[in-house]
Parts: sequence; structure tokens; C-alpha cells
Amino acid sequence: MYRNEPTLEQLDDYNNNESTEKRLTIWIVILSGLLIGAIYGIIASNSTVSDLLIEEDKTGIVKF
Repeated sequence: MYRNEPTLEQLDDYNNNESTEKRLTIWIVILSGLLIGAIYGIIASNSTVSDLLIEEDKTGIVKF
């Protein structure tokens, strides 16, 4: 049986041999996801409308 898939040792970025460009790309993706999530969370928490209406009951009784 002929194997087409490379082994882990044949990969260029295995066993802590990653290039700095790949590490930087991964950090950028992670940090941008966290930043987008934080911005979305701030907007979602500040844009909710409170449906609570506070009114004083007016009975028509006047106290002198």
C-alpha cells in the first residue's frame, strides 16, 4: 500500500520548527478574533433597550 501522506517528521513546521511568519500569522488571527469578540460584546451590552417603564400612579387625590 502506497502512502501519499507525509509523516510528522517530513513536515516543515513539526517539532518546534515553525517559521516566525507562521507564528506571527497565528498570533494575528487569535488577537483579531479576541478583538472582534470584545468589540461585539461591548456593542451588544450597550445597545440593549430597557423595556422598563417607570410611572408614578396618579390617583387624582390631592393632599393639602
